[in-house]
Amino acid sequence: MQISEMRHGMPCWFELATTDPDTSSAFYQALFGWQRFDLDLGPEGTYSFFSNESGCVGAMSRALPEQKLLGMPSTWGVYFAVDNCDDSTAKAVELGAKIIFPPTNVNEHCRMSVVKDVTGAVFSLWQAEGSGAPYVMFEDYSINWVELATPDSATAREMYAALLGWDYFQSSAIVPGGGPYHELAVGETRCGGIMPMNAEWFQSLPPDWWIFIRVPDVDACVANALTLGGTNPVPVYEVPGVGRMAMLADPIGAKFYVVTLNMCAR
Repeated sequence: MQISEMRHGMPCWFELATTDPDTSSAFYQALFGWQRFDLDLGPEGTYSFFSNESGCVGAMSRALPEQKLLGMPSTWGVYFAVDNCDDSTAKAVELGAKIIFPPTNVNEHCRMSVVKDVTGAVFSLWQAEGSGAPYVMFEDYSINWVELATPDSATAREMYAALLGWDYFQSSAIVPGGGPYHELAVGETRCGGIMPMNAEWFQSLPPDWWIFIRVPDVDACVANALTLGGTNPVPVYEVPGVGRMAMLADPIGAKFYVVTLNMCAR
């Protein structure tokens, strides 16, 4: 599904920051059939776009030294669309968040910032120039869902609702974190969720935003990822009423989820 309108609060860009772009891109191209297009930014290096048959699904850049110092040398980042990056960044600070990178122009394409929320999860804000470039979600080999895993889901929900205008719907699904799990919606579009981390989980993983890439057969995808040099930190599991999913890590260590939805969840 190609999305052409960047509505305030909608996840609108997914970016892999990696210490080894060539190894990373070879993995995703082989696993998902993505095509790669490189944009030469001169002194700023190369910025790469990934696309499936329908259009652009995300991008890749070389990890910055600052990212390495923050302990995230290779990671998938999630951007949310905002009407005004400066105003929204200031609003995030008022709500208890911290600025990692202040609002900055990215050529003629957008103005963006990187923020750490009140529970410690990092995300980005994106103000597109004009209507923004179209991107693809909600189909095979594209991001189908974003999810915040946090030990304080109630505080997180309050902050994001005030910042991005989200509505929430408590899910009846039984989830690994123990629930309650809240789906988030931008208008009529449900595009993510907030997962409460239990104490055991929180000891091994920091609060973070995760991407879920939809695939036709999650079991086959996991098996293929292992042959391509990836790892499977969380084996395939079933979420009743939703589908089968698993966590993978690419050869450089960036983690993400793959999911095959039940027919009723599509």
